[in-house]
Amino acid sequence: MKIKLLFLFHIISLAGFSQKAYLDSLWKVWSDVSQPDTVRLKAMDDFAWDGYLYSKQDSAFYFAQLMYDFAESKGLKKFQARALNTQGASFNIKSNYSKALEYFTKGLVLREGMNDKRGVASSLNNIGLIYYSQGNYKSAVEFYTRSLKIAEEIGDKKGEGIALNNIGTIYRDQEDFEKAREYYDRALVIVKQTGDKHGAAVAFNNFGIIYRSEGDLAKAIECYMQSLKIREEIGDGQGEGLALNNIGIVYKQLGEYSKALEYFNRSLKTRTEINDKQGVSASLNSIGQIYYKLKQFSAAIENGKKALEIATEIGAVSQISEASLSLYNTYKKINNYKDALLMHELSVKMNDSIKSEQSKKDVVRQEFKYQYEKKTAADSVKAIEEKKVVAAQFKQEQTQRYALYGGVALLLIFGGFMFNRFRATQKQKSIIELQKQLVEGKQKEVLDSIYYAKRIQQSLLPTEKYINKSFVRLKKN
Repeated sequence: MKIKLLFLFHIISLAGFSQKAYLDSLWKVWSDVSQPDTVRLKAMDDFAWDGYLYSKQDSAFYFAQLMYDFAESKGLKKFQARALNTQGASFNIKSNYSKALEYFTKGLVLREGMNDKRGVASSLNNIGLIYYSQGNYKSAVEFYTRSLKIAEEIGDKKGEGIALNNIGTIYRDQEDFEKAREYYDRALVIVKQTGDKHGAAVAFNNFGIIYRSEGDLAKAIECYMQSLKIREEIGDGQGEGLALNNIGIVYKQLGEYSKALEYFNRSLKTRTEINDKQGVSASLNSIGQIYYKLKQFSAAIENGKKALEIATEIGAVSQISEASLSLYNTYKKINNYKDALLMHELSVKMNDSIKSEQSKKDVVRQEFKYQYEKKTAADSVKAIEEKKVVAAQFKQEQTQRYALYGGVALLLIFGGFMFNRFRATQKQKSIIELQKQLVEGKQKEVLDSIYYAKRIQQSLLPTEKYINKSFVRLKKN
Protein backbone atom coordinates (compact mmCIF):
# COMPACT_ATOMS: atom_id res chain seq x y z
CA MET A 1 0.00 0.00 0.00
CA LYS A 2 2.91 2.36 0.73
CA ILE A 3 4.17 2.00 -2.86
CA LYS A 4 0.68 2.74 -4.18
CA LEU A 5 0.45 5.95 -2.14
CA LEU A 6 3.91 7.09 -3.22
CA PHE A 7 2.81 6.75 -6.83
CA LEU A 8 -0.29 8.82 -6.14
CA PHE A 9 1.83 11.50 -4.45
CA HIS A 10 3.90 11.63 -7.64
CA ILE A 11 0.83 12.36 -9.74
CA ILE A 12 0.04 15.41 -7.61
CA SER A 13 3.44 16.97 -8.35
CA LEU A 14 2.80 17.09 -12.10
CA ALA A 15 3.11 20.65 -13.35
CA GLY A 16 0.31 22.64 -14.95
CA PHE A 17 -0.51 26.23 -15.81
CA SER A 18 -3.09 28.36 -14.01
CA GLN A 19 -6.80 27.72 -14.33
CA LYS A 20 -7.49 31.26 -15.56
CA ALA A 21 -4.88 31.09 -18.33
CA TYR A 22 -6.24 27.71 -19.36
CA LEU A 23 -9.83 28.95 -19.57
CA ASP A 24 -8.78 32.13 -21.42
CA SER A 25 -7.02 30.03 -24.05
CA LEU A 26 -10.11 27.84 -24.48
CA TRP A 27 -12.41 30.84 -24.91
CA LYS A 28 -10.03 32.32 -27.47
CA VAL A 29 -10.20 29.13 -29.53
CA TRP A 30 -14.01 29.02 -29.31
CA SER A 31 -14.28 32.67 -30.44
CA ASP A 32 -11.97 32.15 -33.42
CA VAL A 33 -14.33 31.42 -36.34
CA SER A 34 -11.38 30.53 -38.57
CA GLN A 35 -10.77 27.43 -36.46
CA PRO A 36 -12.30 24.10 -37.59
CA ASP A 37 -15.74 23.45 -36.09
CA THR A 38 -14.58 20.40 -34.15
CA VAL A 39 -11.67 22.33 -32.62
CA ARG A 40 -14.00 25.12 -31.47
CA LEU A 41 -16.49 22.61 -30.03
CA LYS A 42 -13.77 20.73 -28.16
CA ALA A 43 -12.60 24.01 -26.63
CA MET A 44 -16.14 24.89 -25.51
CA ASP A 45 -16.63 21.39 -24.11
CA ASP A 46 -13.53 21.79 -21.92
CA PHE A 47 -14.47 25.39 -21.08
CA ALA A 48 -17.92 24.42 -19.75
CA TRP A 49 -16.75 21.30 -17.92
CA ASP A 50 -13.40 22.36 -16.48
CA GLY A 51 -14.31 25.99 -15.92
CA TYR A 52 -17.81 25.94 -14.45
CA LEU A 53 -19.28 22.50 -13.84
CA TYR A 54 -17.98 22.12 -10.28
CA SER A 55 -18.42 25.76 -9.30
CA LYS A 56 -21.27 27.34 -11.29
CA GLN A 57 -23.58 24.70 -12.68
CA ASP A 58 -25.98 27.17 -14.31
CA SER A 59 -23.10 28.69 -16.27
CA ALA A 60 -21.89 25.22 -17.24
CA PHE A 61 -25.39 24.41 -18.51
CA TYR A 62 -25.51 27.69 -20.49
CA PHE A 63 -22.17 27.15 -22.22
CA ALA A 64 -23.06 23.51 -22.92
CA GLN A 65 -26.25 24.74 -24.60
CA LEU A 66 -24.18 27.07 -26.83
CA MET A 67 -22.10 24.04 -27.71
CA TYR A 68 -25.18 21.88 -28.37
CA ASP A 69 -26.83 24.47 -30.66
CA PHE A 70 -23.67 24.99 -32.71
CA ALA A 71 -23.04 21.24 -32.99
CA GLU A 72 -26.65 20.65 -34.05
CA SER A 73 -26.38 23.30 -36.79
CA LYS A 74 -23.30 21.53 -38.14
CA GLY A 75 -24.74 18.01 -37.80
CA LEU A 76 -22.04 16.97 -35.33
CA LYS A 77 -23.94 14.56 -33.10
CA LYS A 78 -20.89 13.52 -31.11
CA PHE A 79 -20.57 17.03 -29.67
CA GLN A 80 -24.32 17.27 -29.15
CA ALA A 81 -24.07 14.20 -26.92
CA ARG A 82 -21.13 15.68 -25.02
CA ALA A 83 -23.09 18.88 -24.40
CA LEU A 84 -26.02 16.84 -23.07
CA ASN A 85 -23.59 14.99 -20.81
CA THR A 86 -22.34 18.26 -19.31
CA GLN A 87 -25.89 19.46 -18.77
CA GLY A 88 -26.81 16.18 -17.09
CA ALA A 89 -23.78 16.49 -14.83
CA SER A 90 -24.76 20.05 -13.87
CA PHE A 91 -28.16 18.77 -12.67
CA ASN A 92 -26.55 15.81 -10.90
CA ILE A 93 -24.31 18.09 -8.84
CA LYS A 94 -27.37 20.11 -7.85
CA SER A 95 -29.01 16.80 -6.88
CA ASN A 96 -31.80 17.29 -9.43
CA TYR A 97 -31.72 13.60 -10.29
CA SER A 98 -34.78 13.46 -12.54
CA LYS A 99 -33.38 16.21 -14.79
CA ALA A 100 -29.91 14.69 -14.72
CA LEU A 101 -31.33 11.33 -15.74
CA GLU A 102 -33.28 13.00 -18.56
CA TYR A 103 -30.19 14.62 -20.09
CA PHE A 104 -27.92 11.60 -19.56
CA THR A 105 -30.52 9.39 -21.27
CA LYS A 106 -30.78 11.77 -24.25
CA GLY A 107 -27.01 11.64 -24.60
CA LEU A 108 -27.04 7.85 -24.35
CA VAL A 109 -29.60 7.56 -27.17
CA LEU A 110 -27.51 9.79 -29.44
CA ARG A 111 -24.34 7.85 -28.71
CA GLU A 112 -25.97 4.48 -29.27
CA GLY A 113 -27.29 5.76 -32.61
CA MET A 114 -23.74 6.68 -33.65
CA ASN A 115 -22.29 3.46 -32.23
CA ASP A 116 -19.98 5.65 -30.12
CA LYS A 117 -18.97 2.95 -27.67
CA ARG A 118 -16.71 5.16 -25.57
CA GLY A 119 -19.52 7.68 -25.21
CA VAL A 120 -22.06 4.94 -24.47
CA ALA A 121 -19.86 3.63 -21.64
CA SER A 122 -19.60 7.15 -20.19
CA SER A 123 -23.37 7.71 -20.35
CA LEU A 124 -24.08 4.33 -18.73
CA ASN A 125 -21.72 5.18 -15.89
CA ASN A 126 -23.37 8.56 -15.35
CA ILE A 127 -26.83 7.02 -15.24
CA GLY A 128 -25.48 4.52 -12.71
CA LEU A 129 -24.36 7.46 -10.55
CA ILE A 130 -27.91 8.80 -10.51
CA TYR A 131 -29.34 5.47 -9.37
CA TYR A 132 -26.60 5.18 -6.75
CA SER A 133 -27.46 8.60 -5.34
CA GLN A 134 -31.10 7.53 -5.13
CA GLY A 135 -30.13 4.35 -3.25
CA ASN A 136 -31.17 2.10 -6.15
CA TYR A 137 -28.10 -0.15 -5.97
CA LYS A 138 -29.59 -2.79 -8.22
CA SER A 139 -29.91 -0.40 -11.16
CA ALA A 140 -26.65 1.38 -10.27
CA VAL A 141 -24.54 -1.75 -10.42
CA GLU A 142 -26.30 -2.85 -13.60
CA PHE A 143 -25.31 0.34 -15.39
CA TYR A 144 -21.80 0.34 -13.87
CA THR A 145 -21.10 -3.19 -15.06
CA ARG A 146 -22.46 -2.44 -18.54
CA SER A 147 -20.14 0.57 -18.65
CA LEU A 148 -17.19 -1.51 -17.43
CA LYS A 149 -17.81 -4.21 -20.01
CA ILE A 150 -17.77 -1.76 -22.93
CA ALA A 151 -14.76 0.12 -21.56
CA GLU A 152 -12.78 -3.13 -21.36
CA GLU A 153 -13.86 -4.16 -24.86
CA ILE A 154 -12.63 -0.94 -26.47
CA GLY A 155 -9.59 -0.42 -24.24
CA ASP A 156 -10.93 2.76 -22.60
CA LYS A 157 -8.72 2.69 -19.52
CA LYS A 158 -10.07 5.88 -17.97
CA GLY A 159 -13.68 4.70 -18.30
CA GLU A 160 -12.69 1.31 -16.94
CA GLY A 161 -11.11 2.91 -13.87
CA ILE A 162 -14.18 5.05 -13.17
CA ALA A 163 -16.51 2.06 -13.37
CA LEU A 164 -14.27 -0.04 -11.10
CA ASN A 165 -14.19 2.74 -8.51
CA ASN A 166 -17.95 3.08 -8.59
CA ILE A 167 -18.58 -0.64 -8.15
CA GLY A 168 -16.08 -0.67 -5.30
CA THR A 169 -18.03 2.12 -3.63
CA ILE A 170 -21.20 0.04 -3.66
CA TYR A 171 -19.39 -2.79 -1.89
CA ARG A 172 -17.90 -0.27 0.53
CA ASP A 173 -21.33 1.12 1.40
CA GLN A 174 -22.44 -2.44 2.15
CA GLU A 175 -19.37 -2.74 4.41
CA ASP A 176 -17.80 -5.43 2.26
CA PHE A 177 -14.40 -3.77 2.53
CA GLU A 178 -12.43 -6.71 1.18
CA LYS A 179 -14.43 -6.67 -2.05
CA ALA A 180 -14.28 -2.87 -2.17
CA ARG A 181 -10.48 -2.94 -1.86
CA GLU A 182 -10.32 -5.47 -4.69
CA TYR A 183 -12.10 -3.06 -7.04
CA TYR A 184 -10.14 -0.04 -5.78
CA ASP A 185 -6.86 -1.87 -6.40
CA ARG A 186 -7.93 -2.66 -9.96
CA ALA A 187 -8.87 0.99 -10.44
CA LEU A 188 -5.49 2.10 -9.09
CA VAL A 189 -3.73 0.08 -11.79
CA ILE A 190 -5.63 2.18 -14.34
CA VAL A 191 -4.60 5.42 -12.60
CA LYS A 192 -0.97 4.33 -12.88
CA GLN A 193 -1.38 3.64 -16.59
CA THR A 194 -3.17 6.89 -17.45
CA GLY A 195 -1.71 9.40 -14.97
CA ASP A 196 -5.25 10.70 -14.42
CA LYS A 197 -5.25 13.36 -11.67
CA HIS A 198 -8.97 13.12 -11.01
CA GLY A 199 -8.60 9.35 -10.80
CA ALA A 200 -5.76 9.81 -8.32
CA ALA A 201 -7.96 12.06 -6.15
CA VAL A 202 -10.72 9.44 -6.18
CA ALA A 203 -8.20 6.72 -5.31
CA PHE A 204 -6.85 8.70 -2.34
CA ASN A 205 -10.39 9.23 -1.08
CA ASN A 206 -11.31 5.56 -1.46
CA PHE A 207 -8.20 4.28 0.31
CA GLY A 208 -8.79 6.88 3.03
CA ILE A 209 -12.20 5.32 3.64
CA ILE A 210 -10.64 1.84 3.76
CA TYR A 211 -8.00 2.98 6.27
CA ARG A 212 -10.69 4.63 8.39
CA SER A 213 -12.75 1.44 8.40
CA GLU A 214 -9.66 -0.45 9.54
CA GLY A 215 -8.97 2.05 12.35
CA ASP A 216 -5.79 3.54 10.83
CA LEU A 217 -6.94 7.14 11.24
CA ALA A 218 -3.52 8.72 10.63
CA LYS A 219 -3.30 7.06 7.22
CA ALA A 220 -6.90 7.99 6.52
CA ILE A 221 -6.25 11.70 7.14
CA GLU A 222 -3.10 11.53 5.02
CA CYS A 223 -5.06 10.11 2.09
CA TYR A 224 -7.93 12.60 2.47
CA MET A 225 -5.47 15.52 2.59
CA GLN A 226 -3.83 14.38 -0.64
CA SER A 227 -7.23 13.99 -2.26
CA LEU A 228 -8.14 17.52 -1.13
CA LYS A 229 -4.93 18.94 -2.58
CA ILE A 230 -5.65 17.46 -6.01
CA ARG A 231 -9.30 18.56 -5.93
CA GLU A 232 -8.25 22.15 -5.21
CA GLU A 233 -5.62 22.00 -7.93
CA ILE A 234 -8.01 20.84 -10.67
CA GLY A 235 -10.94 22.97 -9.50
CA ASP A 236 -13.16 20.05 -8.48
CA GLY A 237 -15.49 21.80 -6.01
CA GLN A 238 -17.66 18.74 -5.45
CA GLY A 239 -14.64 16.56 -4.66
CA GLU A 240 -13.18 19.31 -2.49
CA GLY A 241 -16.34 19.40 -0.37
CA LEU A 242 -16.22 15.60 -0.04
CA ALA A 243 -12.57 15.58 1.04
CA LEU A 244 -13.15 18.31 3.65
CA ASN A 245 -16.10 16.42 5.09
CA ASN A 246 -14.12 13.16 5.25
CA ILE A 247 -11.27 14.88 7.08
CA GLY A 248 -13.79 16.24 9.58
CA ILE A 249 -15.17 12.73 10.14
CA VAL A 250 -11.72 11.43 11.10
CA TYR A 251 -11.14 14.30 13.55
CA LYS A 252 -14.56 13.54 15.06
CA GLN A 253 -13.47 9.92 15.57
CA LEU A 254 -10.28 11.21 17.22
CA GLY A 255 -12.40 13.28 19.59
CA GLU A 256 -11.03 16.58 18.24
CA TYR A 257 -14.45 18.17 17.86
CA SER A 258 -13.37 21.77 17.27
CA LYS A 259 -11.07 20.62 14.46
CA ALA A 260 -13.83 18.44 13.04
CA LEU A 261 -16.32 21.34 13.14
CA GLU A 262 -13.82 23.54 11.29
CA TYR A 263 -13.58 21.09 8.38
CA PHE A 264 -17.33 20.41 8.34
CA ASN A 265 -18.06 24.14 8.06
CA ARG A 266 -15.50 24.50 5.26
CA SER A 267 -17.15 21.57 3.50
CA LEU A 268 -20.61 23.14 3.93
CA LYS A 269 -19.37 26.47 2.52
CA THR A 270 -17.82 24.82 -0.55
CA ARG A 271 -20.85 22.66 -1.23
CA THR A 272 -23.27 25.56 -0.80
CA GLU A 273 -21.29 27.66 -3.28
CA ILE A 274 -21.61 25.02 -6.00
CA ASN A 275 -25.19 24.14 -5.02
CA ASP A 276 -24.29 20.51 -4.27
CA LYS A 277 -27.49 19.70 -2.38
CA GLN A 278 -26.58 16.14 -1.49
CA GLY A 279 -23.23 17.35 -0.19
CA VAL A 280 -24.90 20.17 1.75
CA SER A 281 -27.18 17.64 3.42
CA ALA A 282 -24.20 15.47 4.39
CA SER A 283 -22.24 18.44 5.80
CA LEU A 284 -25.21 19.72 7.80
CA ASN A 285 -25.70 16.27 9.28
CA SER A 286 -22.00 16.08 10.19
CA ILE A 287 -22.21 19.48 11.90
CA GLY A 288 -25.27 18.32 13.81
CA GLN A 289 -23.36 15.27 15.04
CA ILE A 290 -20.58 17.48 16.43
CA TYR A 291 -23.12 19.62 18.30
CA TYR A 292 -24.55 16.40 19.71
CA LYS A 293 -21.09 15.46 20.99
CA LEU A 294 -20.75 18.95 22.50
CA LYS A 295 -24.19 18.46 24.15
CA GLN A 296 -25.62 21.41 22.24
CA PHE A 297 -28.79 19.51 21.36
CA SER A 298 -30.85 22.38 19.93
CA ALA A 299 -28.13 23.12 17.37
CA ALA A 300 -27.84 19.38 16.67
CA ILE A 301 -31.59 19.12 15.95
CA GLU A 302 -31.59 22.28 13.83
CA ASN A 303 -28.82 21.03 11.56
CA GLY A 304 -30.24 17.51 11.49
CA LYS A 305 -33.66 18.75 10.37
CA LYS A 306 -32.13 20.87 7.59
CA ALA A 307 -30.12 17.86 6.44
CA LEU A 308 -33.19 15.61 6.44
CA GLU A 309 -35.32 18.19 4.61
CA ILE A 310 -32.80 18.58 1.77
CA ALA A 311 -32.19 14.83 1.53
CA THR A 312 -35.93 14.15 1.32
CA GLU A 313 -36.35 16.89 -1.32
CA ILE A 314 -33.77 15.33 -3.62
CA GLY A 315 -34.52 11.71 -2.74
CA ALA A 316 -31.03 10.89 -1.45
CA VAL A 317 -31.64 7.65 0.46
CA SER A 318 -28.26 7.42 2.19
CA GLN A 319 -28.51 11.01 3.46
CA ILE A 320 -32.09 10.42 4.68
CA SER A 321 -30.84 7.37 6.57
CA GLU A 322 -27.93 9.23 8.19
CA ALA A 323 -29.90 12.37 9.06
CA SER A 324 -32.80 10.41 10.59
CA LEU A 325 -30.36 8.32 12.63
CA SER A 326 -28.67 11.47 13.99
CA LEU A 327 -32.04 12.97 14.89
CA TYR A 328 -33.10 9.72 16.55
CA ASN A 329 -30.04 9.80 18.83
CA THR A 330 -30.62 13.46 19.69
CA TYR A 331 -34.36 13.11 20.39
CA LYS A 332 -33.69 10.05 22.50
CA LYS A 333 -31.05 11.95 24.48
CA ILE A 334 -33.53 14.70 25.39
CA ASN A 335 -36.30 12.16 26.11
CA ASN A 336 -38.44 13.12 23.11
CA TYR A 337 -39.44 9.51 22.51
CA LYS A 338 -42.27 10.25 20.08
CA ASP A 339 -40.01 11.95 17.53
CA ALA A 340 -37.22 9.55 18.36
CA LEU A 341 -39.44 6.62 17.39
CA LEU A 342 -40.41 8.25 14.08
CA MET A 343 -36.78 8.94 13.22
CA HIS A 344 -35.76 5.43 14.24
CA GLU A 345 -38.37 3.86 11.95
CA LEU A 346 -37.33 6.08 9.06
CA SER A 347 -33.65 5.33 9.60
CA VAL A 348 -34.24 1.57 9.71
CA LYS A 349 -36.39 1.69 6.58
CA MET A 350 -33.77 3.66 4.61
CA ASN A 351 -30.89 1.61 5.95
CA ASP A 352 -32.61 -1.64 5.05
CA SER A 353 -33.14 -0.46 1.50
CA ILE A 354 -29.41 0.15 1.21
CA LYS A 355 -27.98 -2.85 3.03
CA SER A 356 -30.71 -5.42 2.51
CA GLU A 357 -29.79 -8.96 1.56
CA GLN A 358 -31.68 -8.45 -1.68
CA SER A 359 -29.47 -5.46 -2.55
CA LYS A 360 -26.38 -7.53 -1.84
CA LYS A 361 -27.75 -10.36 -3.95
CA ASP A 362 -28.43 -7.90 -6.75
CA VAL A 363 -24.85 -6.69 -6.63
CA VAL A 364 -23.44 -10.21 -6.56
CA ARG A 365 -25.85 -11.34 -9.28
CA GLN A 366 -24.81 -8.47 -11.54
CA GLU A 367 -21.15 -9.19 -10.92
CA PHE A 368 -21.67 -12.91 -11.50
CA LYS A 369 -23.57 -12.12 -14.70
CA TYR A 370 -20.79 -9.80 -15.84
CA GLN A 371 -18.03 -12.26 -14.99
CA TYR A 372 -20.01 -15.07 -16.63
CA GLU A 373 -20.54 -13.05 -19.80
CA LYS A 374 -16.90 -12.04 -19.76
CA LYS A 375 -15.79 -15.66 -19.36
CA THR A 376 -18.29 -16.81 -21.99
CA ALA A 377 -16.98 -14.21 -24.39
CA ALA A 378 -13.41 -15.29 -23.64
CA ASP A 379 -14.37 -18.94 -24.08
CA SER A 380 -16.10 -18.09 -27.34
CA VAL A 381 -13.00 -16.33 -28.60
CA LYS A 382 -10.90 -19.27 -27.46
CA ALA A 383 -13.27 -21.72 -29.13
CA ILE A 384 -13.19 -19.72 -32.34
CA GLU A 385 -9.40 -19.63 -32.26
CA GLU A 386 -9.29 -23.37 -31.59
CA LYS A 387 -11.68 -23.95 -34.48
CA LYS A 388 -9.45 -21.83 -36.69
CA VAL A 389 -6.44 -23.90 -35.66
CA VAL A 390 -8.30 -27.17 -36.26
CA ALA A 391 -9.60 -25.89 -39.58
CA ALA A 392 -6.09 -24.85 -40.59
CA GLN A 393 -4.74 -28.24 -39.57
CA PHE A 394 -7.54 -29.98 -41.43
CA LYS A 395 -6.92 -27.83 -44.50
CA GLN A 396 -3.21 -28.55 -44.30
CA GLU A 397 -3.85 -32.28 -43.95
CA GLN A 398 -6.38 -32.11 -46.78
CA THR A 399 -3.83 -30.33 -48.95
CA GLN A 400 -1.26 -32.94 -48.07
CA ARG A 401 -3.73 -35.70 -48.92
CA TYR A 402 -4.54 -34.06 -52.23
CA ALA A 403 -0.83 -33.71 -52.94
CA LEU A 404 -0.33 -37.38 -52.07
CA TYR A 405 -3.26 -38.43 -54.25
CA GLY A 406 -1.91 -36.26 -57.04
CA GLY A 407 1.53 -37.78 -56.69
CA VAL A 408 0.13 -41.31 -56.77
CA ALA A 409 -1.98 -40.43 -59.80
CA LEU A 410 1.04 -38.98 -61.59
CA LEU A 411 3.03 -42.08 -60.67
CA LEU A 412 0.32 -44.34 -62.04
CA ILE A 413 0.08 -42.28 -65.22
CA PHE A 414 3.83 -42.34 -65.63
CA GLY A 415 3.86 -46.08 -64.89
CA GLY A 416 1.15 -46.62 -67.48
CA PHE A 417 3.03 -44.54 -69.97
CA MET A 418 6.26 -46.47 -69.34
CA PHE A 419 4.39 -49.78 -69.57
CA ASN A 420 2.90 -48.77 -72.92
CA ARG A 421 6.31 -47.64 -74.08
CA PHE A 422 7.71 -51.00 -73.00
CA ARG A 423 4.98 -52.87 -74.83
CA ALA A 424 5.51 -50.76 -77.95
CA THR A 425 9.25 -51.30 -77.75
CA GLN A 426 8.79 -55.03 -77.33
CA LYS A 427 6.39 -55.10 -80.24
CA GLN A 428 8.78 -53.14 -82.40
CA LYS A 429 11.60 -55.41 -81.34
CA SER A 430 9.53 -58.45 -82.32
CA ILE A 431 8.77 -56.89 -85.70
CA ILE A 432 12.43 -56.09 -86.23
CA GLU A 433 13.41 -59.66 -85.30
CA LEU A 434 10.80 -61.03 -87.67
CA GLN A 435 11.94 -58.69 -90.42
CA LYS A 436 15.52 -59.66 -89.77
CA GLN A 437 14.63 -63.31 -90.01
CA LEU A 438 12.74 -62.66 -93.28
CA VAL A 439 15.67 -60.71 -94.70
CA GLU A 440 18.13 -63.35 -93.66
CA GLY A 441 15.87 -66.03 -95.18
CA LYS A 442 15.59 -64.11 -98.45
CA GLN A 443 19.32 -63.51 -98.44
CA LYS A 444 19.94 -67.22 -97.97
CA GLU A 445 17.59 -68.03 -100.78
CA VAL A 446 19.36 -65.57 -103.08
CA LEU A 447 22.78 -66.96 -102.17
CA ASP A 448 21.58 -70.50 -102.59
CA SER A 449 20.26 -69.57 -106.06
CA ILE A 450 23.55 -67.98 -106.96
CA TYR A 451 25.47 -70.99 -105.75
CA TYR A 452 23.15 -73.29 -107.66
CA ALA A 453 23.52 -71.29 -110.86
CA LYS A 454 27.23 -71.27 -110.46
CA ARG A 455 27.34 -75.00 -110.10
CA ILE A 456 25.27 -75.42 -113.26
CA GLN A 457 27.48 -73.02 -115.07
CA GLN A 458 30.54 -74.87 -113.92
CA SER A 459 29.08 -78.13 -115.04
CA LEU A 460 28.32 -76.82 -118.54
CA LEU A 461 31.55 -74.91 -119.29
CA PRO A 462 34.90 -76.74 -120.09
CA THR A 463 37.47 -76.50 -117.46
CA GLU A 464 40.48 -74.27 -117.77
CA LYS A 465 42.75 -77.36 -118.10
CA TYR A 466 40.71 -78.64 -120.95
CA ILE A 467 40.89 -75.33 -122.76
CA ASN A 468 44.65 -75.15 -122.38
CA LYS A 469 45.10 -78.63 -123.83
CA SER A 470 42.86 -77.70 -126.72
CA PHE A 471 44.79 -74.51 -127.36
CA VAL A 472 48.11 -76.50 -127.45
CA ARG A 473 46.73 -78.89 -129.97
CA LEU A 474 45.63 -76.05 -132.16
CA LYS A 475 49.02 -74.50 -132.05
CA LYS A 476 50.68 -77.74 -133.19
CA ASN A 477 48.43 -77.98 -136.10
